[in-house]
Amino acid sequence: MSAEQNNKLNIYSLDHLKPEVVAVAFAKCSRSPESFKTIADELTDEKSADFHEKWVVGYGHSSVAEHATLHLAIENVSILATKVIEDNRLASYTEKSTRYQIFDRDKYYKPGNILSSEFVGDYETTLNYIFDAYTGLNVSMRDFIVKKYPRDNEQNEKVYNAITKARVCDNTRYLLPTATLTNLGMTVNARQLEHAIVKLLSHPLEELEKIGERLKEESLKITPTLIKFANANEYLQKTEQELAVLAKYTLIDAPASVNPVEIVDYDRAAENKLVASLLYRHSHEPYKQIYAKIKNMTAAQKEKIIDTALKYRSDYDQPLRELENIYYTFDILMDYGAFRDVQRHRMATQLNQKITVAHGYEIPEEIIQAGLEKDFRAVMDRAAELYNELAEEFPNEAQYVVPLAFRKRTLFTWNLRELHHFISLRSGSKGHISYRRVAQACWQKLSEIQPLLAKYIRVNMQGGSDSWASTMFKPEYNYMPQNKK
Repeated sequence: MSAEQNNKLNIYSLDHLKPEVVAVAFAKCSRSPESFKTIADELTDEKSADFHEKWVVGYGHSSVAEHATLHLAIENVSILATKVIEDNRLASYTEKSTRYQIFDRDKYYKPGNILSSEFVGDYETTLNYIFDAYTGLNVSMRDFIVKKYPRDNEQNEKVYNAITKARVCDNTRYLLPTATLTNLGMTVNARQLEHAIVKLLSHPLEELEKIGERLKEESLKITPTLIKFANANEYLQKTEQELAVLAKYTLIDAPASVNPVEIVDYDRAAENKLVASLLYRHSHEPYKQIYAKIKNMTAAQKEKIIDTALKYRSDYDQPLRELENIYYTFDILMDYGAFRDVQRHRMATQLNQKITVAHGYEIPEEIIQAGLEKDFRAVMDRAAELYNELAEEFPNEAQYVVPLAFRKRTLFTWNLRELHHFISLRSGSKGHISYRRVAQACWQKLSEIQPLLAKYIRVNMQGGSDSWASTMFKPEYNYMPQNKK
């Protein structure tokens, strides 16, 4: 056989096949000398099912299921539910945007146990009031935005209207409650989908449990074998319940007002670890031996190595994987609107607290400039009042009434490589000011403890986060309703 024949490259798609057939074709590659096409041609749906029954279900070779990919359209679910679904990090999502679309008045989720309780009237009346205020503020804010940003004679009217709508929505979206119904597209492999369905079926909220049931029902039509044993998990359910009880009786103090972004833990030896990692691939020495030599280097020598690893990047280059060896844990308090974007950076460990009104809310600056602050605050007051009425008896369902303006706390553990991506993307001038401030504050905190590593992260500090951090917890910005006794 000639070198040309021996080295003949062959690449082709199997997307025309059913997901479970593709998974088997790829799985059999390890034991069969035949091409993928030949293997696939010999497979039937029944043979594929038998294979998965034996190897994936029977013997637990779950990695095979990763080759079966599903594209699922999820419609009319609450904003609250989308964040639970998207907490599954090994999947891809696209969600209806609150920044570019105006939401319908009557499209919000109504929990079954609230509808059958004494709170049904208060729930529907309050949510209708919030949506009426949202609709009204869209009109008022558009008048204000048109005056503040008049159309240039040379600007296309269609483009101007689109930009104006986005500017309006950037302000009024803060009124939307997490009960707002929205749509979500999800691309996921069968292995991760099974895990996602198990978590949904084990969730304390009825809506999430129903979403899990429908996802399983639809997915079984596509992958009838790979996810058929996805059921509610007692470990997840009981652990969640008992930890919640322990937290309630162990942590009895009210939430403290602290800086919105804090680094609560980080890699103290980050510079040495990074330099050792950067040299490791180009050596044959064990890591411990390399690290010992790094500790004796001068600061200038270490900086030269780090600089060499990062100075040639273009605007679209991701830094080297070696940066993933360095970690930082941030405790971030941000409005729920900002959280919806920051949460999308799922190459991380995220620990979410429940939605509450205890941390107060943000008021967009243009709402105040437009003279609509009183109307805005009235919505927050009304929502907080209902939340406090519901929280004792329905602590999970009470989350649905909280508008996106209210602040939420999340613990993020990012590696240095992901921080490069998050900070550079989310601090950009085209981003929403709420998450821009979060990204800027993350960079500031990092630069305080490790300026050498922070200086290589591309950050846009225009309209920096200092003013936000200093005013966020002033009385006029902080709303702390008292719990009913």
